[in-house]
Amino acid sequence: MKKLVLCGLLGVFSVSAFALSWGGILNNNSKLSANNDFSRLSLNQSNGVSFFVKSPLNSNENLKFSGEVLYKYNLDYDFDSKESTFTNILDCDLLKISGKWAFEKGTLSLDAGRFKFGDFSGTVFTQTSDGVAVSYDDIKIKAGFYAGYTGLLNRLNVSMTDNEYEAGQQFYKLCPQYIPLVANVAYKALFDSHTIALQGECFIPLKNELKTKAYATAMLNGSAGSSASYNLKATFGTQKFENLMLDTKATLNLFVIENSIISLSGEYVSGNQGIFDTFETITTRSYGNAPVSGGVILPQAAFVYAKNSFVASLSETCVIEFPSEKAELNGFDTSVNLVYNVLSDVQLGFDLGAYLCTKEKTGSNYYAAFKASLAF
Repeated sequence: MKKLVLCGLLGVFSVSAFALSWGGILNNNSKLSANNDFSRLSLNQSNGVSFFVKSPLNSNENLKFSGEVLYKYNLDYDFDSKESTFTNILDCDLLKISGKWAFEKGTLSLDAGRFKFGDFSGTVFTQTSDGVAVSYDDIKIKAGFYAGYTGLLNRLNVSMTDNEYEAGQQFYKLCPQYIPLVANVAYKALFDSHTIALQGECFIPLKNELKTKAYATAMLNGSAGSSASYNLKATFGTQKFENLMLDTKATLNLFVIENSIISLSGEYVSGNQGIFDTFETITTRSYGNAPVSGGVILPQAAFVYAKNSFVASLSETCVIEFPSEKAELNGFDTSVNLVYNVLSDVQLGFDLGAYLCTKEKTGSNYYAAFKASLAF
């Protein structure tokens, strides 16, 4: 009875039904949070179901259609005040046509519709969006362009810095209206095994209360011997072309233990220092459970182990608050994540985290989360 749920809905496609594949996922996310002395507990409970369809659009299958719709709810409950909020969310988070064609000595790719898009920075614009992405990739060169529109997205399911929430919002509320334009080029054969890349982004607002935001990212990555790799990136940003912001990060990955990765990184996110202002993004960004919003230095060490159906990770981040001219240690963010694929269609996960605030005790907090998903 795996696919009976959708058979009726897909009957209208009977002419091409032989080419369709479909399925779905039931998921659960239960998160219990506590303050510094465990005197206040809160529960975030979310359950949902998603359905997807995929189909080739031509005989050689280099042009495909894919779509996904979902329903979920978020329940937030405070055990102390006994107050709760319940939010229904209905969304279509994937609806695209994608294609790949051989061109010259490489591959020309196209994605059009609603799909997840991420920029080189990994923080400025990494989310579902409506748009068109075109890229060309060969042995040495990769280049791409993206243009889109954010005003039709569901702000209850997409986190953007300009989102404004009102009590009682349900099902679907539109996101702030930006036109994102992104262009990038990468040379993948620098000194044989290194890649250097540049990316420019501009987010044009369609409402007067929003600000034009532009970013330029430079990235260099590659191997560092037989058992290590590195990634260096710097993103400069501006709002209304009137100020300057900076986010820069260096990462070293070590493959010295079988089935494992040790990652060491350091990141600086500008506050109000010298010529720089506080770095602001398009997609909402948080710094773990740290009660800081911008202007930080983040040294981090992480360990990831993966074998067969099991993945475990441990990370430790030192959060140094740097809002203006003075840097001050705020605390330490620790997280443990476990994921186990019990069967091919059943996955269980457990997250445990703590933020130990050294600046003030009330800034410390703790959480534990259980996750489960069933594919059908």
